[in-house]
Amino acid sequence: MIDNLRELDYKSIAHWLTTGFFENDKKSFLKKSSYENNLSPNFEWFHNPRNITFRNAVNEFGDLFESIIIKKTKNKNIVLPLSGGLDSRTIAAALKNNKKVVSYSYQFYNGIPEINYAKRIAKLYNWRFHEYIIQKGYLWEKIEELSNLNKCRAEFTHPRQMACIDKISKLGNILISGSMGDLLFDSFSLKNQADKQQQLLFLKKIIFKNSGMKLAEDFWSHWNLDSNLESYMDKILINYINSTQISNVPNKIRAIKAQYYVKNWTNTNLNIFNNFISTFAPYHDERMCEFICGLPEEYLKGRIIQIAYLKKKSPELANIPWQAYDLNLYQIKRFNTFHLPIRMKNFFKRLVSYQILRNKEPIIRNWEIQFLEDENISFLEDWLFNKPKLNLLIPNNIVSKFYNKFKNSNKVYYSHAISMLLTLSVWCDQNLE
Repeated sequence: MIDNLRELDYKSIAHWLTTGFFENDKKSFLKKSSYENNLSPNFEWFHNPRNITFRNAVNEFGDLFESIIIKKTKNKNIVLPLSGGLDSRTIAAALKNNKKVVSYSYQFYNGIPEINYAKRIAKLYNWRFHEYIIQKGYLWEKIEELSNLNKCRAEFTHPRQMACIDKISKLGNILISGSMGDLLFDSFSLKNQADKQQQLLFLKKIIFKNSGMKLAEDFWSHWNLDSNLESYMDKILINYINSTQISNVPNKIRAIKAQYYVKNWTNTNLNIFNNFISTFAPYHDERMCEFICGLPEEYLKGRIIQIAYLKKKSPELANIPWQAYDLNLYQIKRFNTFHLPIRMKNFFKRLVSYQILRNKEPIIRNWEIQFLEDENISFLEDWLFNKPKLNLLIPNNIVSKFYNKFKNSNKVYYSHAISMLLTLSVWCDQNLE
């Protein structure tokens, strides 16, 4: 137990409040701490595009991706989480002839029907399929176990797998995650001519959480820390910008996000899986990172390599709709043309249903199933207002300020701040005297 507040690294806590994770060399709330993260790609990023045709790039990707998966899963009973997206679907295509796969998917109680897409993929390959409904308020029974697993290095509302991880871990002996596929096989909107200031602003936009930064500013002021929060956070990102020696700006942003965000946020949550079942992320493989660094940036836009691979490897799978567009991979080019009237029709149907008829909107965000409705509110308020150790770090007036903004202002905007306060309260309760 910590009985001296001088042991705490207040600036790192402010960083954690702003982003949701600790920086690479500062893995916890303490000044002297360490944490071994075995899921990070240990890779020196570069950009050296080869003279390669798109067709050959797709073929190379398929050969490499399949070899990485086959080598890692040989003689293993595979557990494959499926969704309506592309990353897990691409893994499914690579495993299409493997009969030792058990698949699963989950969706929120009263949520959008994510399971339907996954079920169609599993049926296509005759894989055993399990479906789970993430029940409202599951967090409160799992919160202390979760905090012991991740040591509060990341906030609690994202790893919804905790609701059913006990069942998932019994389905096989290796789980394959699609983590980081979207980072590798899509490009950023930032132009190659962007200067360092534009790069800094872009990174802040995609990594910093606005309400988390507001909370961190109050925390910074309360502890009377030197300098100011914004300059402290900017300096961290500027160090990444200056030390990442890649001239192509979109590729540089990809490298920074992999080193900064994936290592510290994504992998913290992946390690929750790893505590229950051996977890493997093929997109994290160093050979895959090296392959990406040797491709022209135009091949890394709009997921075109994954789409081309899926069409070639499994046309039947490519015919199953991509959830983000509700179109199959042969139709997505119509999204902004022929499909536009259908999108407009669906938009107005939702508008009438939710705004005029006042029907209940489906749950689409992790925090909604944990922070809303009376029983959840009771647990949440207990952690925020009935745990006096929290006020050793953040006074009650700051907690009340952000909770009232969450309740009465913009729930989506302030949900991150509330989640960080909840996580901080759990950590304080377990660690402070």
